[in-house]
Amino acid sequence: MADATTYQNISNQLISNWGPIGAVCPELPNNIVPYVEGMEIKGHLAARQATRALALMRLSWGWYLNNPYGTNSTIIEGYLVDGTFGYRTGNDGNGADVSYTSHAHGWSTGPTHALSTYVLGLQLISPGGATWMLAPQFGDLTSVEGGYTTPSGTFSARWVVGSQGYNVSYEVPGNTTGTLMLPAASSPTIMLDGKAVTSGVWNSSEGVVTLGDLGGGTHTVNVVVVVAATTAQAGSTSQTSEKKSGTGATKVPSIYFLCAILLSLGFW
Repeated sequence: MADATTYQNISNQLISNWGPIGAVCPELPNNIVPYVEGMEIKGHLAARQATRALALMRLSWGWYLNNPYGTNSTIIEGYLVDGTFGYRTGNDGNGADVSYTSHAHGWSTGPTHALSTYVLGLQLISPGGATWMLAPQFGDLTSVEGGYTTPSGTFSARWVVGSQGYNVSYEVPGNTTGTLMLPAASSPTIMLDGKAVTSGVWNSSEGVVTLGDLGGGTHTVNVVVVVAATTAQAGSTSQTSEKKSGTGATKVPSIYFLCAILLSLGFW
């Protein structure tokens, strides 16, 4: 695996492909491909650049969901940098037949998985969730809530960011074990179910503290710490991270997502 510096360098380079309505695909010039952008989003999150990942979601998926000529509900297969829907026209035998482009493309829904497993941070590590991890990334959001159901039971989590730190609550089946990886730009004070925790391992270079071998059930974690800022970089990012066509809004303060996860980003 690459080291942390390489992760950041890759994330920094990727945003050079960004335009006003999405990330242009280097392998397919003049085209924007949400399937490929979905992998880019996860790359930014692997580099702990959550604000940058959220900016690309708003930039591309937000543009399409607000487009009066789109479906306003499903996700398109691809589109051109000028905003027309002639994805791959002239590239692979489609000619000028723009009707070939799918406007309900399951492979274009990468943000759903990314928001659940990276931003909410709830990951099922082994089959059925016998082991799990909760590793939230805040970006520019202040609260997130979501969950899953498996044969083992229900897994749910919620986090809320405040001025002095943040709170994380989660519920997982009692016969499971897991790990918390909590954002911490400085050494934090942690309370788990009202009791002080001293067993956490703080990684100052990554800005996280890890609590391992945790049991199932319903739990609440209070963290007093300076929250790490994962701000997007480069001029193109700052210009687009708060732009959502037709909404007039400049920032999304919270998300609730289970099924309609993208809608909760404020795209409507």
